Amino acid sequence: MREPLASLRTASFLPLLLLLLTLATVFLFSNDRGQFYRPGHHSVATDHWLAVARNLSPEHGFLGIRRHVLDADGNPAYLPYNRFPLGGFLLIKLAIMPFDHSLPAALQAARALMLLCFVGMAVLAYLSLCRLCGQRWIALTATLLSFSSYYWLHYNDMVSTEVSLDFLAVLLCFHGMLVFTQEGRFKQLLAKTCIALLIGWHVYALLLPFILLHLFKEGRAVWLRRPSAQARAVAATLLRSRPLRLGMVALLFGVAVLGFNLVNEYRALDGETALAELPSVQSILKRTGIGGESSIWGAGDLAWPTYLPAQFYRIGRMALPYALPAWIDALQGSPGWPRGLQGLILGLAGLALFCACLIGLKSARHRILFATLILSGFCWALPMRYQAWHNYEAVAYTGIPLAFFSLLLLGLQRRFGKRLIAGLAVAAMLVFALSSQQMAQIGLKHRAAERQRAIQSDFQAIRELTKGKTTFIDQQEIIASGLGFVMDYYFSGRIALASGEADRRDLADFVILRERAPAASLHTPGNQLLFLHDRAAYNAWRHARIDAIVAEAGVPILRAEFDIHLHGSQLIYLKRACRREDALQRFFLHLFPANEDDLPAGRRAFGFDNLDFYSSTQGVGGDGRCGAITQLPSYPIARIRTGQFIRGGGQLWKAEFTLGEPPAAAVDRPRAGG
Repeated sequence: MREPLASLRTASFLPLLLLLLTLATVFLFSNDRGQFYRPGHHSVATDHWLAVARNLSPEHGFLGIRRHVLDADGNPAYLPYNRFPLGGFLLIKLAIMPFDHSLPAALQAARALMLLCFVGMAVLAYLSLCRLCGQRWIALTATLLSFSSYYWLHYNDMVSTEVSLDFLAVLLCFHGMLVFTQEGRFKQLLAKTCIALLIGWHVYALLLPFILLHLFKEGRAVWLRRPSAQARAVAATLLRSRPLRLGMVALLFGVAVLGFNLVNEYRALDGETALAELPSVQSILKRTGIGGESSIWGAGDLAWPTYLPAQFYRIGRMALPYALPAWIDALQGSPGWPRGLQGLILGLAGLALFCACLIGLKSARHRILFATLILSGFCWALPMRYQAWHNYEAVAYTGIPLAFFSLLLLGLQRRFGKRLIAGLAVAAMLVFALSSQQMAQIGLKHRAAERQRAIQSDFQAIRELTKGKTTFIDQQEIIASGLGFVMDYYFSGRIALASGEADRRDLADFVILRERAPAASLHTPGNQLLFLHDRAAYNAWRHARIDAIVAEAGVPILRAEFDIHLHGSQLIYLKRACRREDALQRFFLHLFPANEDDLPAGRRAFGFDNLDFYSSTQGVGGDGRCGAITQLPSYPIARIRTGQFIRGGGQLWKAEFTLGEPPAAAVDRPRAGG
């Protein structure tokens, strides 16, 4: 199985030094990596993985925990995120541990780790291509061009185990395959594979084509050599095959890693959850489509005639360096699926690229290794299509540009000589540096630096006060602050209840709001945007405020499930004997204007304006009563219809009244389906 080893001089000092200097531009143009400033999934995923890593501890058996919450009975519980190998999370944990005192510093350390992994991945790709092509300048050029794409430069600092860390593991395993193919060192391949599987599951997408192609090659050779005993000889050969043994070891090792996670999760959930109902198992089933679709895309987008062109579109973008300013507008946005002319052009380019790689295999020396690179992306994307709406999943196709540029440059060298390749290597260095600089400009547009620093400072103060306590934060407060759903990281190690746990709001010690008043309940007077209040004191203040407004408004205009008062342009809902369930259901509030022209353009087809809300966003509960205040629009209103929905469909209650006339006292109580 041994093949001639490329000269050790192919990885000589000069091209490796030039590679490292060029890759260093990702640090030079990194802007401020201590903030959540990138648009789209970048910030949300960073928040998510950082929180899981920060929550790792021996106390919980190194269980991956997204957030600490309270269960329905008020007992501490966890939202686990435990389906990925532990190794990647541990590396992130080690990077941020020295900076636990500072949220921005920990975030910056985690981003630096991701960039170091990106550099390490590129170095491994270069060393692998040196062996695969036998030419150092071809290896340098192909590596830099392959990692100059939008996807890699946008996501290389996203704190995650699925991008830079995962593909560092993939290329470590691929380097092991090369050494095994050229030198026959099987044990080192086993060791690199197991180390890689401790970091990420993408390694299986690389192992699958490598093992299957080797088994086909070995079986075919025996079949042609021994026609008299073909089946038995082929079976015996395959059972002794080292690639088959590699696959068995990788499978068993992966099962052990996942089993460790599931056992921890089962124990953390008090051993009362069936295996099939564990959150990690449910996630695995949905990601593979077995347990139902989890994608935000519809069935039409996941159908093969749509899904496959989308993958070729991603291949086209993966091979396109992000260098020229004129390309920025065409490449920016959310390009997960092909749309319009841009999608058609890049999809055809990706298909042509894939076909060119397959044609180039005819002249390649290490066909199986090149084919492994080319096919590994499909071995991940096709089984995982129910989760493929994540934009960063496109990096699974990294092997195709690596193979394409290597095969193309080998052909150019044979035709035009080595001087052209040396010139192209210099050009590739400039392309990578320019691409990195262009990506930094996108980051600068989305930073809102001063606001982000203020929010981080606010949360730093909040963290110091909430240790060992329970905090309720309506995610609308975070959205309005410009932080999206980035909150898990800030509350790692703390019990935090979000909108989904609004029925447990009364169990919280604190509540986070965007209003500084009232001073009597405020714990963070030095904050700028988000304020921590004592929940009981704040509730008392809100109740007093509602009582004052109600007293001024006088007798309720309608007695329904809630007493409804109208005070100026404010509509007040009040229930003095209130249970948690009363305020949990969503309120509907439909306004019929006196003049239909006052309706917003998008509402005119319905005939009414929609101001539906949850009490968690506009109300206050606790102490046996609950209420809500909502601001009515300025236009004249003829009629108001309001009530509450039943969770899952239907109406809990409905009341309707006409302004300026005595309202009916009766309340319609529709059936669950009506």
